[in-house]
Amino acid sequence: MPGQGSHHWDDGFIARRAADRESAPGSAREFNLGPLPESYEDFPRSVSYGAELRARLDALRELVGLSRTRLEGPTLAEAGRVLDEASARQRLSSQHTVVAIAGATGSGKSTLFNALAGVAISETGVRRPTTSAPLACSWTDGAAGLLDRLAIPGRLRRRPWMSAGPGDELHGLVLIDLPDHDSALTAHRDQVDRAMELVDAVIWVVDPEKYADAALHDRYLKPLAGHAEITFVVLNQIDRLPGEAADQVLDDLRRLLDEDGMALGEHGEPGATVLALSALTGEGVGELRELIGRFVRERGAPARRLAADVDAAADGLRSVYVAEGHAGLGEPAREQFGERLGDAVG
Repeated sequence: MPGQGSHHWDDGFIARRAADRESAPGSAREFNLGPLPESYEDFPRSVSYGAELRARLDALRELVGLSRTRLEGPTLAEAGRVLDEASARQRLSSQHTVVAIAGATGSGKSTLFNALAGVAISETGVRRPTTSAPLACSWTDGAAGLLDRLAIPGRLRRRPWMSAGPGDELHGLVLIDLPDHDSALTAHRDQVDRAMELVDAVIWVVDPEKYADAALHDRYLKPLAGHAEITFVVLNQIDRLPGEAADQVLDDLRRLLDEDGMALGEHGEPGATVLALSALTGEGVGELRELIGRFVRERGAPARRLAADVDAAADGLRSVYVAEGHAGLGEPAREQFGERLGDAVG
């Protein structure tokens, strides 16, 4: 039992105990989301979470209920946010995958957005910032609810150059071009932060000059290291690098991501997708398009994203049950709380 006889937290404890409880005879652990809002009724099939993830969500909900008088506001609020967003995303289309393109000023993210869309939708140029509000491109119909959730108005919703039928490799993609994450305007940074909590996946666009910036790694990549499976990191502007310099910069980028704690999806292992390209010349864009297409067709991004969110929320709650030398519950209270946790998760 966590918090008793050991100072090591087992991250799989909640999932295993909840799964055992769900499989017990006579158990009923349906994740009750209530009736769908009227505006969502005509959407394609909603997201269906697997039994294990539903059990983890239910266990987290019970744990939050047990922790209300024990935790500081921000930690408890984040766990509650994860539960709220799980409900909100499940009500919406499972036939769409929302992918944000994020990056620093001058990284070329809007140029990449246009290259994937096949048409100049997002403004590019030397004036900074060129993207002042999130801009969306949907390859198929039925994504209105997802875009409403992101507060993207109708005037900023577009379609790609050619109508995407079922045979299009990006069928089901909803691509979002975000403002610069390092913008001098607080409103722009707030828009990026909000989108990071809502989208199914992120393409981080970096350039040869800013790929190592602390603003990117400390504020986003390190905290989101657990979301590696829904993360693409793209080294753009390789047309500016002579000879083998692109490979050298890409290797250094991989090193930094490893230091951030982000698993890299190499040799068949799950993790972040890292590649180099030039959105301006088109080199490597086809490879990215193919990878995104495969990712979207799997339709697993919403659940993967939520599983990573639950991991992060559980990690935030961990200090309540593990007394690694910091202030927290006293031993008797911790043991009692551990017993209550055991009851709650199975």
